[in-house]
Amino acid sequence: MNKLFLAFDYGGRRVGVAVGDASIGIAHPVKTINYKISKELMAEIEDIVREWNPMALVVGMPRHENGKPHALEKRVNRFCKTLESRFKLRVHLIDESYTSVEADQFLADNKVGWKKRKNVIDMVAAQLILEDFFTTSLGES
Repeated sequence: MNKLFLAFDYGGRRVGVAVGDASIGIAHPVKTINYKISKELMAEIEDIVREWNPMALVVGMPRHENGKPHALEKRVNRFCKTLESRFKLRVHLIDESYTSVEADQFLADNKVGWKKRKNVIDMVAAQLILEDFFTTSLGES
């Protein structure tokens, strides 16, 4: 049975994408999508969904420590609704607070220069989102 999931680290200009297998709980980065309009973004995601044929999708939801809504919250919710209606796949939301910071630190610790880090940070954040989903939320879905 297919246990593949795709994860997204949504941003206003870039979206990181990762893929993982729930049966072994391992994820890896796929790509960072740079886009100007949502039509470009959805076309790229459609290609990725077609290539990987996931059973479900995971999207990171930014949160503030104080509980106040994050500036991207409405856009992320709209993104999730678009994914669900377009691909007819379940979309799981997971708290993605600090994943970009963690990804940046991981890359810096591994001596990845800033120019390269800037290009891969979003997909590594998506990988962290998916791994977190596997360890904390998969039993709840």
